[in-house]
Amino acid sequence: MKANPWLGLVIGLLTPLALAGETGIAARVNGTDISNFRLERHFADYLKIQGRQVGAIRSPQAYKRLKREALQQLIDKELLWQEAARLGVTVSDEEIAGSLAEMKAAFPDTQGFSRALEEAGFDEAGYRDYLRHELVASRVLDALAETTPPAESEVQAAFESLKPQLDPAMDEARAKALVRQYLTGQRMAQGRELALEKLREKSRVEVLVAL
Repeated sequence: MKANPWLGLVIGLLTPLALAGETGIAARVNGTDISNFRLERHFADYLKIQGRQVGAIRSPQAYKRLKREALQQLIDKELLWQEAARLGVTVSDEEIAGSLAEMKAAFPDTQGFSRALEEAGFDEAGYRDYLRHELVASRVLDALAETTPPAESEVQAAFESLKPQLDPAMDEARAKALVRQYLTGQRMAQGRELALEKLREKSRVEVLVAL
């Protein structure tokens, strides 16, 4: 059970808003720019994942909150990419090819896959680069999230607490395995968020758009 690692609020407005309109930059992370174009594209993807459409958001406050969350995801990804470069964390071409092959297999033909990429604003080379960034960011985040597996006593305590909600027909060993998986996922999510907070604290992030 994995939680979304791209959580949190925008760190703060640190430079004049006029700069965003002049340069087309949404944020700057340790000197690296995140463009408004990149933010708008990611925001559209972020809404799709949540099953929402821009036109259906009636509340300005809700719209701004969602866009702040999308920008924070981009900021966190850039922080992780920079940390990966510092630590030498990489993803091999073979792993990228394997991930692409899995994605292509979900389409009836190569034309369908190409159309999907085009609709998302990518060609295959651009998507390979995007995928590499995503996999590297995820890998370095897992490496930074210092977690330990739950002790047997913790699993037993959680099992007893959740017992009334579990299927009585389920084998106890299977039920405990699911509880252990849940606790492990919960710890990993907490470890990831703590790792991101540490990266944010030691980094210089400038948000250049009014959100």
